[in-house]
Amino acid sequence: MTEGSVSSQFNKVDKRRLRALHLYKGKEMRLVVRFIAILSLTAIALIPLYVASAQPTASPVRALPDTVQPGDTFNVTVSFTSPLDTFSTPVITDHAPLGWTVEVNKDWCSPPPEYVLTNNSATVNKIEVIWKYDYPRSTILTATYKVTVPDNASPGDYEFSGDLYFHYDPDQPFPTEPTGGDSRLYVSLPEISFSPGNISFTAPQGGANPQDREFEIWNSGGGTLNWTLSCSASWLGVDSTGGSSTGEHDVIAVSANITGMSGGEYSATINITAPAAGNSPRLVPVTLNISAPRIYVVPSNIAFGAVQGGLTPGNQTLLIWNSRDSGTTLSWTLSDDAAWLDENVTSGNSTGKDDKTPVGVAVNITGISAGDYSANITIADPLAGNSPQRVPVTLHISSPSSGTGRGDANGDGVVDEQDLTILKEIILGLSADSGSADCNKDGVVNALDITAMKRVMLGLD
Repeated sequence: MTEGSVSSQFNKVDKRRLRALHLYKGKEMRLVVRFIAILSLTAIALIPLYVASAQPTASPVRALPDTVQPGDTFNVTVSFTSPLDTFSTPVITDHAPLGWTVEVNKDWCSPPPEYVLTNNSATVNKIEVIWKYDYPRSTILTATYKVTVPDNASPGDYEFSGDLYFHYDPDQPFPTEPTGGDSRLYVSLPEISFSPGNISFTAPQGGANPQDREFEIWNSGGGTLNWTLSCSASWLGVDSTGGSSTGEHDVIAVSANITGMSGGEYSATINITAPAAGNSPRLVPVTLNISAPRIYVVPSNIAFGAVQGGLTPGNQTLLIWNSRDSGTTLSWTLSDDAAWLDENVTSGNSTGKDDKTPVGVAVNITGISAGDYSANITIADPLAGNSPQRVPVTLHISSPSSGTGRGDANGDGVVDEQDLTILKEIILGLSADSGSADCNKDGVVNALDITAMKRVMLGLD
């Protein structure tokens, strides 16, 4: 083999080795790059795990009632769970509204803590519950304390706040977590509601008591409404004077006693009081209408006229009835105050305008001298709203006429039916006029004189 061919062979071998070396180094670099990438991703993935393990959470949760009312005492609980086995020395701090009374006791907490503290001042109102030991993972701890709402608390929303801090690693600071769950409650006052808004009774005077009425009371606000009732009038009554409601309706029977009461309109109130209610007291208006009969009589007056010693005037008529159609009965009596006056009916009943009683009224002029007389007819009913009613009666008795007097046709000194007969004969031309037939003094004797003579006979002229 020549030197040139050997050299050529070596050159070929070196080139192959060189290519193989380059190839090996390229793969090695790619492996290194891949390894570094894997390490980077692993580190990135491990960072949150480290952070999570460095910041454990116990998730404290507070439980409050939704609504309370002034004077209520209620429990507040704050619960949390140990997040890891090295969980140690947890401390709950919780703030209640200023001015509210807070109380905490070891026996109310679970597991029992080492210390319980309260701090009440003008600017701070809080409790602290401190546990001393380690608590394994998943241990549930609960702080319970009592809160009393002031009696003068106004309605509205009130806030609670607080936090938990604990220890888990000597090399780490104490983490603090705000307490979640309920953070506010509402102070609600009871509210008086009632229906209907007013009550009315009607009854006839002297009759039976009216039928009882009903109304309802209930609490339209929060908490419990403790109510009492009172009545402002002796005739008004209720079947219950007190009760309580958390929203249910209490039915009350209301009665009216009309014994001995006169007719008319009466008013009173049922007073509803509840010291804790925001709208106490409330008043229920009550009206009572006692319908009484009313006396109605026509005519309103009566006049009689006669001639002394002459004919008795004719009877006149009164009509009497009850003017109130409301289930009442008028029971009336009648009397007069004159011996010369008389009535044919002295008592009666009426239930209304279609139930009238006619009363005949007469006078007796026997032995009565000429002159003017007056009297009263009195109609009375103790139950009537307008009792008594009086009807004035007048009687005019004129003096007898002389023989030549007006209307005394036969000259006997009395104007009576005989004179009227003679007057009619004079008008017909059957008798002569003695000078007294022209009763109306118009110079002519005719039918007009008949009317005038009748007025003389009745004492009206």
